[in-house]
Amino acid sequence: MQVIAVHRFAGQQGDHLLVTASNEGTKSCWVTSYPAVKLGEDVDSAALPHSKKDAPGGDKHITLRPGGKAYSAVNLFDYGSKNHTAQSFAIALRGADGHNGLFYSVDTKGQKPQ
Repeated sequence: MQVIAVHRFAGQQGDHLLVTASNEGTKSCWVTSYPAVKLGEDVDSAALPHSKKDAPGGDKHITLRPGGKAYSAVNLFDYGSKNHTAQSFAIALRGADGHNGLFYSVDTKGQKPQ
């Protein structure tokens, strides 16, 4: 599974990370839930909250055939809440039980990753 995050609509309304998970293998695999995202270097920090519409896990699987992709958008600004900036972030995929797996740091690129 290859996971890529792209910053979309920077500094505009709808500013978000587009997270793409691609099955780079030769066999089908599946996704059960939305990814979890943490900002910064603190491994003990809490993951960003999910929309109330997001299910934390479940018995439905999205099958990804070889070369298949699944997408998720992560809002980067929540109007009316406290701001938090970070120079790095990490992503974890969740299992069918709704629990996060290991968090993997994301390599950020660009002139001013923030």
